Amino acid sequence: MKKLGYVLVVIGVIALLDACHIGGRHTVIVENGNGKERRIEYWGHVYFTADSSGISRISPNGKVKYKNDDFEIIAESDYNGRISYQFNDGEKKKELDADEKVSLARAVRDMMKVGHNNK
Repeated sequence: MKKLGYVLVVIGVIALLDACHIGGRHTVIVENGNGKERRIEYWGHVYFTADSSGISRISPNGKVKYKNDDFEIIAESDYNGRISYQFNDGEKKKELDADEKVSLARAVRDMMKVGHNNK
C-alpha cells in the first residue's frame, strides 16, 4: 500500500510539472560566423504557415525568439493560444503591419533553413 502512495505522488508531480510547463521543451539554435550571429530559441511547439510566411500556431504559453544580428522578433502565445509579437524590443502587438509581415516571413524562412521546421 505504501508503494501505491509513492506511485500516486510521483504521477501527481509529473502531471503538475507538465501542466506548468516546467521541464518542458526548450530548444536553442545558435550560429556564429563571419562576425554574424543568429539565435533561435523556443519553448513549446511552434508551427509555421503552409506558405512559410508566418506563424500559424504556438502551443499555449510557448514562445519563439529569433535574433539575427541587430534584428529580433519575439512571438509568444498566451494560455488560450493567442499570439503576440514584439519587434526589436518594441511594444507587443497582435496585428502586424505590412513591413512587419515581410520581416516575419524572412525570419520564418531563415528559421526553416537552419532546421526549425514545425518543432
